[in-house]
Amino acid sequence: MLKKILFITFPCFSLFAQSPDELYSKAMQDLKDGNLSSAISSFTSALDMDPTFAPANIGLARASVRKGDLKGARENFIAAIEAEPENKDFRSEYEQMSELVTLMSKGKRSMQSGDVEQALESFRIASEKFPQYPESIFNMGLTYFRKKEFKEAADYFNKVLEVNPEHETALTAIKNVAKNYFNNGNQSYKRGDLENAISSYRNVLNVDETFYQAHYQMGVIQSKMGDKDLAIESYQKALDVNPQFYKGYFALGLAKNSTNDTDGAIGALQTAIDIYPSYDKAYGALGDIYIGKKDYEKAKQSLNMAIAVNPNYSKGHANLGVIYSDEEKWDQAVSSLEMAVALNDRDSMSFFRLASAYNNNGNCNSAKDAARKSTGIKNRFGGAWFELGVAEWCGGKGNKIAALNAFESARNDRSWRTMAEYEIDKVKNPQKYEK
Repeated sequence: MLKKILFITFPCFSLFAQSPDELYSKAMQDLKDGNLSSAISSFTSALDMDPTFAPANIGLARASVRKGDLKGARENFIAAIEAEPENKDFRSEYEQMSELVTLMSKGKRSMQSGDVEQALESFRIASEKFPQYPESIFNMGLTYFRKKEFKEAADYFNKVLEVNPEHETALTAIKNVAKNYFNNGNQSYKRGDLENAISSYRNVLNVDETFYQAHYQMGVIQSKMGDKDLAIESYQKALDVNPQFYKGYFALGLAKNSTNDTDGAIGALQTAIDIYPSYDKAYGALGDIYIGKKDYEKAKQSLNMAIAVNPNYSKGHANLGVIYSDEEKWDQAVSSLEMAVALNDRDSMSFFRLASAYNNNGNCNSAKDAARKSTGIKNRFGGAWFELGVAEWCGGKGNKIAALNAFESARNDRSWRTMAEYEIDKVKNPQKYEK
């Protein structure tokens, strides 16, 4: 026969329960440390155990003041006074609240009537007399914000957080100050005023160092000014704040590539693609790097991916044309370059390369048309004039005078002078080059 085993259970909480005094001590320490939510919770628990525990009511009232809750504070002051009617300190502290309410009401009325200076004076007096009440400080910050004096506004909003680190409105206000500085920076950047733009972005970061877009814009300007190392630092700071910021990885990749850190560049660009698989420009940049390394297979893979995610990505088609030209695959070069100029009819280099591909295919008429379009966009580019000369001469079957004129124009470009002079001599003295 099985015997029944009886388990006697006891309330576990009795072993760990805290007294009102213990809860009060914890709450006061939390209040001192700025942990207002925890302090309020402990004060409330103490009062749940003993509703007549006046110190907890006073503590809760003071915490409510720091939270900006004067109504709640008033209720707790009254409860403390009712519990200890002879306590003059409780009554005095309660009465002081009336002065605070009066000052705040006066300040808000002044703001509504447009008397900014009087409003500031009321809020200033309130903040000096009641330094643990954050709303007077916040309203001073808000007043300066409306005056567009953002530095002063930010200073006051930060003081609010010293009183109440959980003050969500102050946190939002600081973000708004940072946004205004950021917008000012963007406007300066659009005007080409890079120094003022940098100054504005620095102001952003002084207010909110987690504003990753400001780090990024600093990097963009630093890169434009030629300081690639500083740009890399700024991009990295942006990414430290927001590791999913794919544009930051793209910019970082370009900057690293410009410092000959190709492995670092490839890694950054690949991360951008991992985050945003449809990022055509990142694939295109990878293609550029692999072209520079003469790794044409990887370059083609990257560029074909760029075109796959964005068939209208003209640079991808153009760079495929570069590869096929270098490989002397002229039909494929023509196909890619024709697509490139169809998508971007202001791409003088692609028209030049297309003229070269046509010339190598023996299509002189199409080469002339492409070369003329290139010179029409960039008149002083010798390469386009050179290809026009080749097309006009068309292996000795074309217009001699037109060819010489084109080669003379090519000759004006120092980079193409030697080649142009050689072709001029061939046209003028063909017997010298007969086999």
